[in-house]
Amino acid sequence: MASLELQGFDGLEDAFRRISEIPFSVTSEALNGMAEVAAEKIHDQGIRMGVRDPESDEHILDKIKTGKPKQTESGGYETISFSGSRTRGKTRTRNAEIAFVNEYGKRGQAARPFIGLAMTQNEDAILQPAEKTIGDWIEKSFNA
Repeated sequence: MASLELQGFDGLEDAFRRISEIPFSVTSEALNGMAEVAAEKIHDQGIRMGVRDPESDEHILDKIKTGKPKQTESGGYETISFSGSRTRGKTRTRNAEIAFVNEYGKRGQAARPFIGLAMTQNEDAILQPAEKTIGDWIEKSFNA
């Protein structure tokens, strides 16, 4: 009867344990990098889809802001928002509302989903900073 003996799994188990416990400082750096790329891609997609208002000197695409990373049980997240507001006559409208209406539309105005398209069409580019940050951390943790 043949037998199989496996050895060396203690080191592999230790390696998997170490990389499963990524410090939030590393996660935070990865989230910041991803949010910066995502904000840039949203800006560019908005321009391509005509979201920019030619009558306005300052537009929602100029007011894209990234938030601070927030830690969750599953890792974390970072928000991307449109800060500020615009006034036309006596009507003041938040830039976040303008972005929402552009993304989803309303009666009489077709949707221009510039945010969703930017996120789905640029998944790889958005993930690159996180892959590099976490990959570098894994390399350091294995060499430590």
